[in-house]
Amino acid sequence: MSYIPTIVIDDDNEDILDIFELKSAKENVNVVTFSSWDKTKEYLKNNIADAVVLDAKGQLTADDDVSEAHLFESFTWVKAAKIPYAIYTAYTDELSMLKQQIAEGRVFTKGRHKVEDVFNFLKQEIAQSPKMKYPEPFSCFGGDYIDNKYQELLMNVVLVLQNSEIKNAENFLFNPVRMILENVFRTINEVDEKVLSYALVNFENQKIGLANCSKYLNGMHVSIRGESYSGRKVLGVYISQQIQTIIGICHPASHEIQKYSSYTFKSVLWAIFDVLIWLKEFIDERK
Repeated sequence: MSYIPTIVIDDDNEDILDIFELKSAKENVNVVTFSSWDKTKEYLKNNIADAVVLDAKGQLTADDDVSEAHLFESFTWVKAAKIPYAIYTAYTDELSMLKQQIAEGRVFTKGRHKVEDVFNFLKQEIAQSPKMKYPEPFSCFGGDYIDNKYQELLMNVVLVLQNSEIKNAENFLFNPVRMILENVFRTINEVDEKVLSYALVNFENQKIGLANCSKYLNGMHVSIRGESYSGRKVLGVYISQQIQTIIGICHPASHEIQKYSSYTFKSVLWAIFDVLIWLKEFIDERK
């Protein structure tokens, strides 16, 4: 069964929302609709969405009048989140700020373009997204999982590797992956402190902090400021090894980047993918 993407529609016109919903099944997409940006943003922060359709003149909240302020705020947020998007509006000719987006072919005019045109464009955009290429690890962001803001770090890593651009890789790969691993451990602690004690989730000394969490989750004794901590082993051999790959490479690589090849970069990426997939299973088991 092929993957069915989720597209969020933001429009204050209920008739437009109904049309998107009616056409979605035939276009093989799921749609989630909202009539004001505050509700749309709340959903995007806490759920997985593959693309967004924005209205140029809409409502920031249900109590606001329709205005261009909607586009300024929603467009800025969606761009920063790196979510594929299209703009479906009746005001194409009135909004000078849309020149670049019109040139990119992502602005569609109500009455001139069909809803199917918007869906077809977004499906092409989604097909190029790292989230579509690697859906399993990217499903571990938002909601009960890792905060969506860390998804952008991983998106940047994948995009750099896809474009074969390894300039300043310590900033685009090793440091972001280390930060994601830190948040994997923090999330384990938040979900179940009995599995990973709060005392260990301290990353002032980054390598030591990560190593301590890894040891503890492997059932080993850890000493912090004279206090001894130990817990049951919860990591399988392969996940433990993937975590060691990340810890063992990211810290030295961020200081001596020239010693590492693109294959090393990819091994770290594949490792964090496996860890994220494991984390989602860990959380889902406790729901």
